Amino acid sequence: MMRNRLHILSRIVLGTFIVGSLAGCSNEKRLAKGKPLRNLNANQVLTNFDAVEFQWDWIGMKINVDVDSPEGNQSFKANVRMAKDSAIWMSISPALGVEVARILLSPDSVQFFSKIPGNKFFYTGNYTALSDWADTPLEFQDVQAILGAQPMGLDKENGKYIARTDDKRYALLGKYKRQVKRVIGINDYALTPEDSLNIQLPTKRYERLRNRTDDEDLLIQRHWFDGLTFDPVQDQFNDLYNQRSLTLNRSEFEESENGRFPRAFDVLIQTMDGDMTLEWDISRIRFGRAYDFPFTIPENYEQRTGF
Repeated sequence: MMRNRLHILSRIVLGTFIVGSLAGCSNEKRLAKGKPLRNLNANQVLTNFDAVEFQWDWIGMKINVDVDSPEGNQSFKANVRMAKDSAIWMSISPALGVEVARILLSPDSVQFFSKIPGNKFFYTGNYTALSDWADTPLEFQDVQAILGAQPMGLDKENGKYIARTDDKRYALLGKYKRQVKRVIGINDYALTPEDSLNIQLPTKRYERLRNRTDDEDLLIQRHWFDGLTFDPVQDQFNDLYNQRSLTLNRSEFEESENGRFPRAFDVLIQTMDGDMTLEWDISRIRFGRAYDFPFTIPENYEQRTGF
């Protein structure tokens, strides 16, 4: 009996591997002939992504960042060190290379200090100030996903998704509750990957609905994967409760012994008060080396409650 069970299990595992391996090959031939991607369900998309997901424990990298916001444009360089699920450390410098700020994130705390002349201060607290600065809710896992090339908010164990094809990509659309259909006028099964999600209700009716609904119930997430490599190329979140959205794009994926990792990123945050765009590219990266996270607040710095 045990041998039969093991035999059945081995066939299932082998079959899953073969299906996952053939999906990319089959799609490559289909795209070459001008045909669409093979249809896969959500579990199949996740299985293919699991097979290629980048694995890491330590990352050190140097990045070049450009920020465009209603307050203006700025560029800087950042030295980033990360221990998975433990710490994220960043040292920020302008083009001349003199450090102007440092940040240390743990799963439950944020520490930051600014060394800019005339604006020297430090902050120690939770993620509220960081979320306020970005104008979108952020936690440690979100920042780690952004920098570590992991799909933000993708719940592979308990998430409920619908799979769609979009040109040369697969999309996973998060299922949502009935309240969302009333707000945007379309249900999740009719939603296409590129649909623009706008409020369809008159202002007063929307306000009444929002007052009776939790903010998480009006959050729609979508994740895109390359149809051949299953690289996680895009995440998008539409926060209908606060009428704002976040889109994260990853590109220029390169092979390594740990998997494929993107070298270019951009984030677009859209709100009723204006948009913010962050773009960065990696100039240098190293995996698997343990790092220190030096962080000592300079003396005589003013403590503030936000950035």
